[in-house]
Amino acid sequence: MKKTIVAAAVISRDGRVLIARRKDDDRHPGKWEFPGGKVEEGESPEECVVREIAEEMGIVIRVCGEVALVGHRYDDVEIELAAFSCEIAGGEIENRGCSAHAWVAPESLLEFDLLPPDREIASILH
Repeated sequence: MKKTIVAAAVISRDGRVLIARRKDDDRHPGKWEFPGGKVEEGESPEECVVREIAEEMGIVIRVCGEVALVGHRYDDVEIELAAFSCEIAGGEIENRGCSAHAWVAPESLLEFDLLPPDREIASILH
């Protein structure tokens, strides 16, 4: 089974955490997740999350530390998700790679239709 390494940003502001909703033409349409993406060859997970957030949301972030490393197996791929605590260093959020975004209190994250590995991260934050 193919294994994919993914990096996600846990961006906090004013006691809330940023999540993004997948576009309707994406894999797992309409699901919510911590924003991020696939780690490319020769790239560290930290470099990946900075690049992905710039591409998908139009903001510059700073990685502050690792939150968790979780795994999940879908029918066709195994995911290893590295989640990092991040802060916004510049820019205004745009929904470039997502259909919507929301600032959510950590205790309310599990009320959203999160992808399974993101639910695990949300449980840790809760």
